[in-house]
Amino acid sequence: MAGQAPVSFFRDPGIDLLCVFICPDRQLREKIMNWTITTNAGRWRLGTFISILACLVLAGPVYAQGFSVAFNRIEYEVSPGDLKSGSIGVTNLSSEPMTLRIYAGDWTRITGDSSGYVFDDEGGNEPRSFLDWMTFSPDRMTLQPGEWRDVQYEIRIPNQGDLEGSYWGVIFIEETPDVLPEQGLEEPDVMRVGILTVFRYAVQIYVTVVGTEVREVTFDSINFEQAQDGIDVTAVIENLGNIYMRPKVWLELRDTSGNVVYSQEHIRQTLLPESLRDYKFEIRELSIEPGVYLAIVIADYDSPTLIAAQGRIEITPGQTGDAPDEEVTPVE
Repeated sequence: MAGQAPVSFFRDPGIDLLCVFICPDRQLREKIMNWTITTNAGRWRLGTFISILACLVLAGPVYAQGFSVAFNRIEYEVSPGDLKSGSIGVTNLSSEPMTLRIYAGDWTRITGDSSGYVFDDEGGNEPRSFLDWMTFSPDRMTLQPGEWRDVQYEIRIPNQGDLEGSYWGVIFIEETPDVLPEQGLEEPDVMRVGILTVFRYAVQIYVTVVGTEVREVTFDSINFEQAQDGIDVTAVIENLGNIYMRPKVWLELRDTSGNVVYSQEHIRQTLLPESLRDYKFEIRELSIEPGVYLAIVIADYDSPTLIAAQGRIEITPGQTGDAPDEEVTPVE
């Protein structure tokens, strides 16, 4: 599909939704050939089509309209010199033959950005990538309706003593459908838009070197914002250690007697080493008395000690909140 201009703005693993916009009218296309857009891959001419990539968060076995993948996250504990191998099952759920492309990339941290991480299709920009250690096969497969096949992979851990913490990589499995045919050529002054949906799965694989783990997490900040129908609480957690983790994070509202009157658990999400991550809670439709409450965000990261960030908020009859005093407090 020559002429694509991918815009990589996705933040979490799962399905990538690829929308290809086609201008079928050749005369009109000539008029807009000099229009350009700027992406992370450079400046592109806006002529034949633009492709936009977006990512949705999924967990466990994942399914698209056309095919399913048995895993979206795989974890290993390793030692230097180990060989780890496995397979990822792929099933064609459609009634037509389907061709899939398989390739490797990185799951990259962004310095100072707590909104998430970015896929790197090419790889090579993430210091903790293990792409040089991994091989996989095949790189392309055609599945008949209902057929199941495996993608095989091997990870050879270097036999060197300076390895520590977690390393990772991503295997992408992507549908390769035909491009939509041009339509509407009989109306030269009308530009029609065709939309082609392509699904891609990002299977994350993590290895952690046993005996080298540094497990340390802290709250970078906690912020309270008044919403139209409630209060938003956003806590930013920083992983100061060297291992990948998925902490359990939840919010509690406590009254002046210390009783928990409301709680909300955040969906578990990846927190990579030496990076920040947002945990947002939307407090809506509270069935509690108006008054001042202590809002505490607590994180359990498989350590003997929990950590928490807290601030006081005022719940009014309209469920609004003031600007609370903010502090970060360790909770034993």
